[in-house]
Amino acid sequence: MLKLLSNFSGGGISTALYGVIGSLVAALAFVGWLYKGSLETIASLNAQLQLERENAWTLESAIEKQNKAFKSLEVKATIKDTSAVDRIVIKDKTCEAELLGYKEVFKELGK
Repeated sequence: MLKLLSNFSGGGISTALYGVIGSLVAALAFVGWLYKGSLETIASLNAQLQLERENAWTLESAIEKQNKAFKSLEVKATIKDTSAVDRIVIKDKTCEAELLGYKEVFKELGK
């Protein structure tokens, strides 16, 4: 085919075609080099992703164990029987004053 083209213009077109072909080969080699580099990058990122997934799984299992430990340490509220102290019998005025003083202290502590 190149001989056919060289007959038309005396070789000028064939020289141009050789230049275009050479440029395309160089471009193809460059694209191949980029592709190889990107494959290596992808492999590296996949390995890093796998490591991160394993680390995340390890951390999640550790957090789950801690949460179970916290649940087991949780304080359970107990209901106390207060029927014995529902009514306090006051003997005299000094006991009443002392009782009022204690009530004020407990109110302050409860705030």
